[in-house]
Amino acid sequence: MPVESRTRIPTVVILNHLVGLSLAAIPASLNAQPGSAVLEEVVVTAQRREENLQEVPIAVVALSAETMENFGAVSTADIPQLVSSVQLLRSGPSSMFFVRGVGNISGNTGEESANAMYLDGVYLYNKAQAAMKFNSVERVEVLKGPQGTLFGRNSSGGLINVITREPGEEFEGKFSAGYGNYDTYSGQGYLGGPLTETLSADIAFTGTDQRDGWGDNLTTGDEVSLGWDWALRSKWVWIPADTFKLVFSADYGKQEDDFVTSFRLSQHSVGVAGSRPAKNPYDSISGSDDGNRQRDRGLALNLDWDLGPVTLTSITGWRDNKTHTDLDIDTEPAPLGIITINNTTEAIQQELRLASNSADSLSWQVGVFYMDAEVSLEPQSARGLAFGGLDAGSDIFSTMDTQSYAGFGELTWHVTNDTHITAGLRYTADDLDIDGRIVPVGSSASILTNRNSESWDGETYRLALQHDFSDSLMLYASYNRGYKSGTFSTPAIFDPPVEPQDTDAYEIGLKSELFEHRLRLNLSGFYYEISDYQTRASANQSVTSRLMNAAEVEVEGFEFDFEAVVSEELRLVGSATFLNSEFSKFPNASYAYPKPAVCTPEGPNAGEIIGAPVGGKLECVGDAAGNKTPWSPEITATLGAIYTTQLSSAGELKLSVHYNYNDGYFFEPDNFNEQSSFGLWNALVAYYPKPDLGIELWGRNLSDELFYVQSSSAFSYFEAPGAPRTYGIRVNYSF
Repeated sequence: MPVESRTRIPTVVILNHLVGLSLAAIPASLNAQPGSAVLEEVVVTAQRREENLQEVPIAVVALSAETMENFGAVSTADIPQLVSSVQLLRSGPSSMFFVRGVGNISGNTGEESANAMYLDGVYLYNKAQAAMKFNSVERVEVLKGPQGTLFGRNSSGGLINVITREPGEEFEGKFSAGYGNYDTYSGQGYLGGPLTETLSADIAFTGTDQRDGWGDNLTTGDEVSLGWDWALRSKWVWIPADTFKLVFSADYGKQEDDFVTSFRLSQHSVGVAGSRPAKNPYDSISGSDDGNRQRDRGLALNLDWDLGPVTLTSITGWRDNKTHTDLDIDTEPAPLGIITINNTTEAIQQELRLASNSADSLSWQVGVFYMDAEVSLEPQSARGLAFGGLDAGSDIFSTMDTQSYAGFGELTWHVTNDTHITAGLRYTADDLDIDGRIVPVGSSASILTNRNSESWDGETYRLALQHDFSDSLMLYASYNRGYKSGTFSTPAIFDPPVEPQDTDAYEIGLKSELFEHRLRLNLSGFYYEISDYQTRASANQSVTSRLMNAAEVEVEGFEFDFEAVVSEELRLVGSATFLNSEFSKFPNASYAYPKPAVCTPEGPNAGEIIGAPVGGKLECVGDAAGNKTPWSPEITATLGAIYTTQLSSAGELKLSVHYNYNDGYFFEPDNFNEQSSFGLWNALVAYYPKPDLGIELWGRNLSDELFYVQSSSAFSYFEAPGAPRTYGIRVNYSF
């Protein structure tokens, strides 16, 4: 979408009134009914220990399984609707999270995310693994800000930690089956309990089959934006003694869809061959049917052993991912450019930690981390008229091996009962090797080969000061350095590597529980300086995009989140983020403009559009200083309400509604493609005639808002829309 003038003032005024009225009304409601239900304690592992959320000097949001179920969150893709500081970019099989404006827009094979994703303590190397359906989740923790000491690798802006459920001492089960519009079938199941006095196990399943698409391919006649997925997970917990716990987990999943691979020609663009976009933004005019197939599997072994003065923790993980992706990058009926990507990723990792058990005056933990990951293109193929003919083009074969070593430690000095100082240090060393070749197809050109190696090392730090004014009020200030590793681009085997990205983050925050623990209100203000910011540069009619380092980025912002028990029946949750994230230096940024255009070196932009679009684009280079970073909206907010009431002897009725507002963002550093402001309404009505049996009616994006989860350019401009209005019914049974 090209840049359009937008009137922001009315939206901001409305949002400020909404937030202001919500927070202003909460105290009055809470004072009106003293002695009602109170907030439950939230336990998180943001510092690799189990601690009360309100006692951790880090900005953390913890989403419980119940909260996500109440608001209809079924996958990691739904996290941005519940956490205002998080955005999600989908690119082929990859999912890239942005936290407070920090992220990476490049989804090429082997390029890691700028924000780490963990599953039960295991780092997920491949960005395709971040697209995860929930089937046995206990909670999801979102840590905001760099976490360079304890988590380290690629948590330069924050991280998302998914903690799955463990089988307990009682046998239990939970099952659901549903049907929704677009002929969508879904089901989930969980069964777990003790096998012996010391061993328990479970198994969980989730699956979805959407058989009707959101739109049609007007060229091929097939439906687009549909697909299926299923996943299995099992956990085995062995506790032979109170001081020893061993957890083995395994998961396996498959999916096939075209939700973010079936590109549409932009509604405001003309194709390079002169094509016009379909009138319905969910329809496609591509000459081929695109899609993505993915298999993901993993094993993990977690050990906790209480040795008296210290606890030994070991986390061993193995992850394997395989994808096949078809992309029509010209998005037009003519077979100009078809890209097929086959890649595999295998990663093993080991972490060992020793943590003190005593917290009298000092508490500490030290550890080491090792990861070996290999990613391969097998191959990435380009065919089409733009590459020499229908059966002409090239195949790129490449393999990149990453070995990462780290040692870390963190110490907390309890100066008094109320004042605490935390300091941490981590040293990381990365060794990368890439070996690739480009094989011409349909021509007599020579095979091109290249090998390259690079190593980086560096330190990340943490310093935090925390003071507890009371049991319900805490103030903290912190400095953190975050790190994103350098890397090669597996499709661009002759490109030099990008340098590591460093983030220096300064933050001050307040955590509070007010009105006799019926209102939890947490605030934070932050300022970042980011050097060697890694980003993608568009490439004119090329097989690959370029990965490059922008010079510097500055981020500043303020945010709050709250949860309130208004009464026994009514709970409110909400958050808001106010953000300014822009390039402070970026002298050689890539700009893309629809033809006819000319490149002009003067001014804030690198090009000038001189007429109505005629098809295709012009690549320019210019200074992007002052431009907004991609996927960094200035204002985002969420507000949700859950109302539960007993219907006498007729059972329980639960109503929930949730609203997510986003005032828009740019997709690329040139700030040309823009998503305008949008808001998403979700709702759920659940009736339980018995505690173990219920029926739910749900709806998502009820106002049928049009928004985009991907927009970029290849031959011209393309985009992929988010889900339209969806709704359905679900039956739940548990014991």
